[in-house]
Amino acid sequence: MFTITDKAASELKKILKGPDMPEKSAIRVFTRSGGCCSSHQLGIEIADMAKTDLQGMDVNGLKVLMDEQAKPVADNATIDFYDHEQNPGFRVLWQKQEDAGGCGCG
Repeated sequence: MFTITDKAASELKKILKGPDMPEKSAIRVFTRSGGCCSSHQLGIEIADMAKTDLQGMDVNGLKVLMDEQAKPVADNATIDFYDHEQNPGFRVLWQKQEDAGGCGCG
């Protein structure tokens, strides 16, 4: 499973309390193609729990929904928030690689 750092959880909670957020908001973790050697990467977005059939789980005080395809990719990943003034945002600090061989990235 993955973790969400305290800093990232704090920032996500602020976002979820915003005026335009759904009443039952959650964080959805999904995979997207791309990146080094076309491996899968994790993405996060705000989801409305009333409009999904995904089962939620509690991670660091947040309700998190995870797509089935994201589960193997999210193993051992950590979502963090960097508040660097020129490039703030959420980052995946580490993620499991599908295949370590044959890739020239890096």
